[in-house]
Amino acid sequence: MTGPSAATLERQALASDPRRSAWVSANAGSGKTYVLVQRVVRLLLAGADPSRILCLTYTKAAAANMQNRVVERLRGWATAPDDALAEEIAGLDGRTPDAARLAQARKLFARALETPGGLKIYTIHAFCGRLLHQFPFEANVAAGFSELDDRDQAELKAEARAKVLGEAADDPDGAVGRALGYLAPRFAELTIYGALDGAIAKRDALKALIADVGDVEGAARELRGLFGLDPAETEAALEASILDGGVPASEWPAFAAELREGSVSDCKLGDCFAAAERARSGADRRASYLRVFLTDKGTPRSPKTFVTAATRKAKPILALALDAEMVRISAIVPKLRAAAIVERTQALITLALAATQAYERAKSARGLLDYEDLISRARDLLSRTEAAWVLFKLDGGLDHILVDEAQDTSPDQWEIIRLLTADFLAGEGARASSDRTVFAVGDEKQSIFGFQGAEPAAFGLARRRYDAAHREAEKLFEDVRLKESFRSTTAVLAGVDAVFARAEAHQGLSSDEDAATLHTTVRPTAPGSVELWPIVTAEAAAYAEEAWDAPFDRVNPRSAVVRLAEKIAVAIRDARRDGVPYGEVLILVRQRKALFEAILRALKAKDVPVAGADRLIVGEHIAVMDLVALAQAIVTPDDDLALACALKSPLFGLDDDDLMEIAPDREGRLADALRDGPPRAAAAHDRLTRFIAEARARTPFGFFAYVLTRAKGRQAFRARLGHEVDDPLDAFLDLAQDFSRMHPPTLTGFLRWMAAAPAEIKRDLDVSSGEVRVMTVHGAKGLEAKLVILADTCGGATAGRGSPLIMLPRPHAGSGAPAIPVWAGRKDDDPAVLASARETVLARAQAEHRRLLYVAMTRAEDQLIVCGHETARPRPEGAWYDLVRDGLTARPDVERVELADGTALLRLRSGEFAKQGVLDLAAGPTPEPPAPAWLEADAPAEAAPGPPLSPSALVADDDDPHIFVAGPAAETARLRGTLLHRLLKALPEVAPERRADVAARILSGAGGSLDREAIAEIAGAALGVIADPAFSEVFAASGRGEVPIVGALRDGRPVSGRIDRLAVTAGEILVVDYKTDRTPPAAGAPVPPAYAAQLGAYAELVGAIWPDRRVRAAILWTAAPRLDVVIA
Repeated sequence: MTGPSAATLERQALASDPRRSAWVSANAGSGKTYVLVQRVVRLLLAGADPSRILCLTYTKAAAANMQNRVVERLRGWATAPDDALAEEIAGLDGRTPDAARLAQARKLFARALETPGGLKIYTIHAFCGRLLHQFPFEANVAAGFSELDDRDQAELKAEARAKVLGEAADDPDGAVGRALGYLAPRFAELTIYGALDGAIAKRDALKALIADVGDVEGAARELRGLFGLDPAETEAALEASILDGGVPASEWPAFAAELREGSVSDCKLGDCFAAAERARSGADRRASYLRVFLTDKGTPRSPKTFVTAATRKAKPILALALDAEMVRISAIVPKLRAAAIVERTQALITLALAATQAYERAKSARGLLDYEDLISRARDLLSRTEAAWVLFKLDGGLDHILVDEAQDTSPDQWEIIRLLTADFLAGEGARASSDRTVFAVGDEKQSIFGFQGAEPAAFGLARRRYDAAHREAEKLFEDVRLKESFRSTTAVLAGVDAVFARAEAHQGLSSDEDAATLHTTVRPTAPGSVELWPIVTAEAAAYAEEAWDAPFDRVNPRSAVVRLAEKIAVAIRDARRDGVPYGEVLILVRQRKALFEAILRALKAKDVPVAGADRLIVGEHIAVMDLVALAQAIVTPDDDLALACALKSPLFGLDDDDLMEIAPDREGRLADALRDGPPRAAAAHDRLTRFIAEARARTPFGFFAYVLTRAKGRQAFRARLGHEVDDPLDAFLDLAQDFSRMHPPTLTGFLRWMAAAPAEIKRDLDVSSGEVRVMTVHGAKGLEAKLVILADTCGGATAGRGSPLIMLPRPHAGSGAPAIPVWAGRKDDDPAVLASARETVLARAQAEHRRLLYVAMTRAEDQLIVCGHETARPRPEGAWYDLVRDGLTARPDVERVELADGTALLRLRSGEFAKQGVLDLAAGPTPEPPAPAWLEADAPAEAAPGPPLSPSALVADDDDPHIFVAGPAAETARLRGTLLHRLLKALPEVAPERRADVAARILSGAGGSLDREAIAEIAGAALGVIADPAFSEVFAASGRGEVPIVGALRDGRPVSGRIDRLAVTAGEILVVDYKTDRTPPAAGAPVPPAYAAQLGAYAELVGAIWPDRRVRAAILWTAAPRLDVVIA
């Protein structure tokens, strides 16, 4: 590593300059977090009040990471030698600090810690929640509201949806009932639920639309106008016109007969006329009639297949009549489809508004806010006229706002930031202080959270607005670009630049389409490589028809997915032998589907340690499904299927043969057949009976805890599924405990609650634990590894993430007008404006798809491998594999390496690339090396690290004159000392006139073997010491008793102790240790070494916390009484 260039250092200094606002566009790996931390530190060093600095990050992990970095930096300053600290500060701003500035720098650690609430480093949601908690009346929210997590939010929405659908069924003639009545015959239940959930998710946009157009009818009218429909062109009217204005039904037999005299295709048209004539319902007649003119895809028949030339010649009148009808039908059908879209959208909006109202009422009744509420309520609060007062009351106002990961900030979040900074650059706020600054750092190329509302173009738009505002206010503003990577090698960055140099890949990467994607690195000579493996195909045997009884969801072991997973596992094992630790391998996929699971299985099969899934739906894990099946069998004794599932689980251990022996010929319930069955079945019945008894006597949490612990269910699951089963089992127990705490603890209720909404485990894989990590690219944002494998590269962009809704703009209503959420159907059914909106959505999805590739490739430090497998369909345009292949092929320095199976890989290398051999992907697994001799030898005993030392244990026993001696006198002395310490801790906090009474209460019943005189003596000693003016500084109001302290001494030894009395003033710290010896040393006598070591340790630890203050340490001999200063 050569270190950052002078240009990078200059840009970092500009970006962190506390005197100016800055907007930083940072390439991946270019040290944006470092710059962010450096700016906070420089703001503090420049005298900024810590309470008036606000840092907004995207995730809780990022906030915690930034907080730790700032505190660690300041903590290092507190104890750094003067020359080292002076050098670091000079490196920040180029100015050599004087003694006063050094002293100020050392104080920053304590100042940050003493700031009420600590440094303000929050996620945007956490900040909004704090704002609303502080101003509930002004924001019109419930005081003390709680925040909904994802699972509870899903549950509450499901309850609201069910309530609305139930009300619709009860009142079919109402608006909601008519809406459901329209949708129910046309769509499956889950389809309606999916569309409804999508509309509820857009409830803010929906409410804005209704506020703009008046009501649902107004939205439908606007939609009709956008689709070019007249008010009378309803779905029913257009359907009726198909038959009413067409070939009269009385002529259908004749038309059928004449067409059947022609060719095969003409006969098919005649059959359609005949089917229409035979149909009984209007819908069937209409469908058969339309098949005369439309293909199965709903498009008009081509002239070649619609009335052949021979028939046209033989029957010209028939042909003319059918041609005229084709023209008429071709005009009606698009309108009919458009009308259907309007009416199902109208019905959906009606249901969504009702469900949203039910959801809002449920939240309000329980004092709850969800994440969307936090943003919208905070935005509304800051938009009101009293916002200036709110900002002032928010810890006295804000002077500096810093935004991390700004490319993923949504428009509503940007509006909050604009409102927070509105006073910085205009009016009294701008005139009152010239030092108020705005800072944002981000990278449009890494904006990958569009499904959460992020708009990458908003980053550039906000920059331009702040730049203009600063120029108008005549304040300093810097647009800084950080391009030099501290992470990746030359080969990796050259591969990234090659891929995105082509217009097909660069489109949508950033708002500046003309700017090339160029990276440099501080590691120009480091060994690195990029490899593109050939596409993995399935073996021929994989295409053979499987056995009829093969599980429908079984992954064929010869499929391309499994073969790719196995090759990846072999490559990782080989990489480990070449020096790449398992913890430095990151495998990235686009979705957690078949390939994801296959890779996990392949790694485990090769004994490669793997961290498991980064996210897991609790209820979808097989172990949890087994527990749920057991519970269902208990609450519903007649549910034989649930019982059979439970019996085959590790909880009972039966198999198919056991069930086939008792189940097929049973006359009653399966449980009864168990009881009368063979020994294994009878034992399972006994176990089931115990489970039923426990379920009746326990809460859901108590029951499942019993099953997993006392009944050894966890051991059984581990034996079959491995230790990774612990995560879903623990999460399931947490859910059971949460349910038992919030609801009546019934097993039936818990099962209903579990089914209402999915619960997801989000495992923290940010820090490597020596295991291979397999995760999605979204989950890997912000991570890095020496070896990164992109495995899932043959798919295309996914638009809408499964939602059928398309937000249709209303250009006639003006810029920024709320869009209409349209329930779109087939692409071929789209009216022109909806087709255009769909294309816009798809274009955005494809642009994010390419940005996702950029994020994935730039996770690699040293090596990047890109691979993929064949799919059932041709690769879509813009697949990652093709983008990488085309980009690498364009570079002249890319090697083409022929493999033994006739395929080839592409390789780009830099530096002294360590792995010179060619990885032959067609070869079998690399032979295992012989086991080393030490593998079977006993390992030498390793001394376990001991617990932290107590300060009194820092010297040898021989140096301590007060070694404990057993006996009654020693026990009495110990008890006396304990009681004195207790009084000396409590009484200073009590008013003088009440101390005697409090002392009596503390000592009542606590004397043990002490008589009344001894207790009175102890109380008198404590009261006398506290009242003695000689000890006023010890027992001053600034002091605290029994203060725990933990830390490490300079020599690295850990220490944990408790300071008897700690007095903190502006100038010094006084550490006092009480000694209750009956015969203290004479005045001026040497302090025992154990006591001196104890106070020395305390003083060293306290000095690290308050480096700018003098530390004194003393012993208070209570029997003298006398204060001996040990450290002055």
